[in-house]
Amino acid sequence: MSFGTLPNALVVVAIVVVVIARRLSWSELENSDADVWRGPVLMIGVGIYQMYDKHLHLGVADVVLLVTGAGVALMAGVATGRVAQVQRRAGKVFFRLGAPGLGIMVAYLVVRLGLAGLGHLIGATVTSGGGSLLLTLGANLLTQSLVIQSKAHTDAEEYTST
Repeated sequence: MSFGTLPNALVVVAIVVVVIARRLSWSELENSDADVWRGPVLMIGVGIYQMYDKHLHLGVADVVLLVTGAGVALMAGVATGRVAQVQRRAGKVFFRLGAPGLGIMVAYLVVRLGLAGLGHLIGATVTSGGGSLLLTLGANLLTQSLVIQSKAHTDAEEYTST
């Protein structure tokens, strides 16, 4: 790891720690669409920018690892969103990941970091850096948020119809 990639790695680690800490505690679910996608889309954009900023061409290994990482991110996002706990309190919806969600997030991060390590070993430089990690983490969080929001809307409809 060069000195230039160390700040990127520290930023990615800080983002992961903050996101996991926030998702483990009860948080009010903002129902506006912007609140659901704003943060994850920003992460995706920064990730794409960091990958584009390398001025490297995508090789076959980069594409395979990027698609695999995105697929794992989306599957983990759906799974985490499905096991998230959703509660209605005083007319507002709150959510948290809980222990099963934490387990899925940790497993996802281990697999994703393994893919980054594999990319580094085989010379897939574009997908082994922080940009691809931010891209796939953003996709994971966006998927989680959409599934949790859908779950909250379904629960809200059940509350109003009974």
